Amino acid sequence: MLNNQIVITDGSVCARAARNDKGVVDAAGLTSDEWTELRGRNVNSPKAKLVQCAKCWELYGEVQWLKTYSTAKGTPVCSHQPGEARPDHDYEPVETPEHRAWNDRAFTIGEAEGYKPRREAWAPNMKTRADVLLTGTLTIAYEHQHSPFSANGRYSAPERTRLAAAVGRTAMWHSTSDKVRGQVPILRTDGDLPPKVIVNPNYRHEFRGGVYRIEIYTCTVRSGHECPNGKFSGCGKPHARGQVTAGQLDDVLRGAPIGAYMPVVDARVIRAPRFFWTDMASYGQYLAYIASPAAPQTDGAAAEGVRTRKGEPGGHSQAKEAELEEMRLQAVNLPEPLRGVTAASELVAPAIRRPVPGVCEAGRVKCGQSARLYPAGWLCDDHQPSRYRNAS
Repeated sequence: MLNNQIVITDGSVCARAARNDKGVVDAAGLTSDEWTELRGRNVNSPKAKLVQCAKCWELYGEVQWLKTYSTAKGTPVCSHQPGEARPDHDYEPVETPEHRAWNDRAFTIGEAEGYKPRREAWAPNMKTRADVLLTGTLTIAYEHQHSPFSANGRYSAPERTRLAAAVGRTAMWHSTSDKVRGQVPILRTDGDLPPKVIVNPNYRHEFRGGVYRIEIYTCTVRSGHECPNGKFSGCGKPHARGQVTAGQLDDVLRGAPIGAYMPVVDARVIRAPRFFWTDMASYGQYLAYIASPAAPQTDGAAAEGVRTRKGEPGGHSQAKEAELEEMRLQAVNLPEPLRGVTAASELVAPAIRRPVPGVCEAGRVKCGQSARLYPAGWLCDDHQPSRYRNAS
């Protein structure tokens, strides 16, 4: 929706719509009934003088009356009148007191942890903007989303996340509304809290969703009923299982810039959504066993041997086993070179010269007398170190 920051001059219209301290309403957050009421009252917008562009008023001090309509696909639109010099403005969320309080809390956490937080931080290509930017070993773009994402276009959640990733930023979406849905990991906490409670450092904002712990297990007959490969008797491969974890928003804000928490997209994890955040230990296991094309066995459990049609374990024939057993019993003379081994495979590193035991090595010309072993080497009584001479 273009020009979503509007001012409704008649207070009786959309009376329950959320307004910020300047009376600005986010048109994208209006309900269908409120939008129908607004369109019905704003038929002839220049004469009705009902919907005013808040951006033009704040930026230029001009009063511009907007027209309101819905497209053929049902998308609500607020736009300027034809022929006006002012262009339509890009979508920009209205900062409510609640939204400002969440940003203040993220900024406070980042400042205390030394992440050099920045408010309203534009990307270098000016395509994305973070509510609060936290810079550690990773760059986290914290975004508090209070209104539903756009269904398509460059304002959708996946596209905005992709644009942030293109400039080296990891988008961290946080919401307190169940209406905010999108194909991205979203941290969810309780809503309807006053701003003074949101910014209170002693209040713990526990998660209602968005953070899961990943457990790796080997699929056996006990867990075959939920095997992703449809093997009711168990496929013997490693799978991932999600578990809801207790935590608070401050922990993720502190840990994400140093990689302690990571987002998972299109996750192949049962009992968990496709998009969520997880701790680094779970993320490492997920990459090692699930996301990697060559996944090893887990928990040190030996893989089941390949079985023949008769149910016998596969392996060498009896004749081959007898031959191997004879080879094990043969003595091996290590000084002699193995047959069939070429000289190119021999070690080429020079051997370390070892002193001859019992002969003094002192002097440029070796002494040659009988000696004892000291930390400095084999030395006779005349050349022994002074500290040992005094002790004796």
